[in-house]
Amino acid sequence: MLPVFQRSFFETRHQELPADPAIRANIWADRFREIITSMDVDFVAGDATLFGRHNVLTNGTVVVGEMLSSSFRGMRAKQHIQPGDDSHVYLSFNIGSTLQASRQFGREAEARPGEALLAVLDAGIEALAPANGHSLSLKIPAAHFVQWGLTPADLACRKLDCSGADYRLLTGYARMLIEIGEQLSPAQAVIASQHLVDLTGYWLGAGDKVREQNGDATSVQGRLFLIRQVISESARDPRADLQSVAARIGMPPRTIQHVLAAAGESFSQLLTGARLRRAYTLLLDPAFDDVPVGTIALGCGFADVTSFHRAFRNAFDTTPRALRKNRSAQ
Repeated sequence: MLPVFQRSFFETRHQELPADPAIRANIWADRFREIITSMDVDFVAGDATLFGRHNVLTNGTVVVGEMLSSSFRGMRAKQHIQPGDDSHVYLSFNIGSTLQASRQFGREAEARPGEALLAVLDAGIEALAPANGHSLSLKIPAAHFVQWGLTPADLACRKLDCSGADYRLLTGYARMLIEIGEQLSPAQAVIASQHLVDLTGYWLGAGDKVREQNGDATSVQGRLFLIRQVISESARDPRADLQSVAARIGMPPRTIQHVLAAAGESFSQLLTGARLRRAYTLLLDPAFDDVPVGTIALGCGFADVTSFHRAFRNAFDTTPRALRKNRSAQ
């Protein structure tokens, strides 16, 4: 059986912890080491909050996570390196508003908001994040870098180009996967993790190598998956349009149109389809029998009930009320 995504989550809140800052720091650090990684962790002097929230998802191939934390200093030395660590590369994407820093191989690098840092896990590393640090993390097999013709050690603590659409697409996809990864089937989880890896390769400038390995279909399918998912998530908002979805994904509206056109789809088709599917589901649910059809239509993102009825009949060859009345035959 193919692996699915499994979640590890922990949170320490200020009010839930002992008053002694040293004890709070130890509790937080112990949980960090237990769930996230082997690392010596302490806190920057003057930080009185001492909290952490870690949300990590893995399917045995990739690990993707989100961390919100107090200021901390972490040191990962030789004794912390675990079997298999030498086969993985770690990426940290700063999505917060504070500066983050790391040191590896004698090099120091800073990641401003919207930037990223790379580290190899078979070597020691030091990391520093100020209070209210917020980041995404990605751990992927180093073998991909070999296939791409890249040497991870050469990229560690180096300035990485985070200005393009490939970077926004990668981080947007990672955030979405953190949010919905547990809902994916085993087959979908395998495909999603491969998309994440391929998007990393494109971002790091190895797009030609990625295409050589599996053709351009993976990137296209990854973009399609992301576009469809974000449209589906945005459909309940009657204000949702191409521009708002494009801004959320971090992809130009014209690119979205081209990707969808290549698949024989359109933005309006997907948006209306997502709204209709939700309405169809609610109308089949007895828990919503006391909710008027018009209320369901508006709640699914339709601007008016008339257009909803017309679209519903065209899609399902029946009316909303008839579907609700005859659902026992569905």
